[in-house]
Amino acid sequence: MGNLYLLRHGKVNGPAALYGKTDIDVLPAINNEMLTSLLDNQARFSRILSSPLIRCQGLAQDFAKQTNKPITIIDALQEMHFGSYDGRAFDDIPYENTAKQSQAWAHLERFWKNPAEFSLPESEKLSDFYYRVKNAWQQLLTNYKDDNILLITHGGVIRMILADILGLDWKNEKLFSQLHIGNASISKFSNTPNNKDNFVKVHVIGMPLSCLTAQLTSNNQFLSVANSHDQ
Repeated sequence: MGNLYLLRHGKVNGPAALYGKTDIDVLPAINNEMLTSLLDNQARFSRILSSPLIRCQGLAQDFAKQTNKPITIIDALQEMHFGSYDGRAFDDIPYENTAKQSQAWAHLERFWKNPAEFSLPESEKLSDFYYRVKNAWQQLLTNYKDDNILLITHGGVIRMILADILGLDWKNEKLFSQLHIGNASISKFSNTPNNKDNFVKVHVIGMPLSCLTAQLTSNNQFLSVANSHDQ
């Protein structure tokens, strides 16, 4: 059996926007905090996987350098591409001088309400995004079935993986609007391969990375108390 920890990157160093393919970095102080938490928990992980985008790969490379753990970059596990709106600050999208929203905001509203039906201009279709992530995820489970994996990736990728594991409707907009996967949050799964397939169990969704260290400390305190009673 292997454990899989899916970590969403930290808050990016830019204004509020749809950041998909746009290669923007994370605020340095946040990346340093995340790296410290990972180093405190390095024994949990045997291998590092990462999206190729710098907001994920930067942390993955820093962690790999300090621990000598093997690292693999998986291009298919990068965020959805939002086309002409990718990386465009919301504050730079103007409203018309009437009660009616601009065409740009109309596009965004339709997309948010029904992302499977209404794609943004020049963007990746939600169906293509889902199957790209699903295929990469299934290959990951096969290639690393006995490893304890740390995968540093994106909120949208984690949502699509959850849809695949739990048999959820990937077209449901509530996966994006109501399932919170915060920055610097970690989700834990376990994989128990059988003769035909992989059986993946969900243990934690969207726990703050800082809580992983607290959880480890709590477990160690419990073991310490237990051992003292054995003496």
